[in-house]
Amino acid sequence: MSELEWAEREKRLTRIRRVSAFMKWAVTIILLILLGLGVVVTIGIALPNELMIGAQETFDVADTERMLGDIPQVQRIGISILAAIAFSLLLAVGWNIRQVFKRFQKMEFFSPKTLANVFSFGIWLIVFAVFDLISDPIGSVLLTYDFPPGQRTVDISLDGGEIFFLVLGALMLLFGWILREAALIADENQQFI
Repeated sequence: MSELEWAEREKRLTRIRRVSAFMKWAVTIILLILLGLGVVVTIGIALPNELMIGAQETFDVADTERMLGDIPQVQRIGISILAAIAFSLLLAVGWNIRQVFKRFQKMEFFSPKTLANVFSFGIWLIVFAVFDLISDPIGSVLLTYDFPPGQRTVDISLDGGEIFFLVLGALMLLFGWILREAALIADENQQFI
């Protein structure tokens, strides 16, 4: 490798380290905001008050909308559990992508931990998409459970968000498998030298 090629390679690696470090900290800040928001929303739904979420605020799941104060406590707790699960899944997704950026910052492109984080990122995206898909029917039943029979609703919907997370999750799984194969090939080449 010539000196010019080596300098170009160093520039690229420096750029990768810088962008990865920036993204690691950006994702960390987003995770902290998401954690705080998740706590406020989860507690605010279960125990509405003027400090967080007022009882007069409307809450909707799919196409069903009600004032939070009109929903019985047990149902609000069920809905807040759904919200807590959704936030937890998003935090798991974010944590894994943060770990990928952390490994890239350390130039660990093909390490087993990096590959595991890419793979986990894909898995958590798919889990979130499936949960998002089933949370609408569950949430709509919880929201209308106190209604008389015949007025209760079950809303089933599939939107672009669920499709996006499913496709991106599958892509990350595939990317993780491809990186694993590339790591094996690189290891084999190293043994020949």
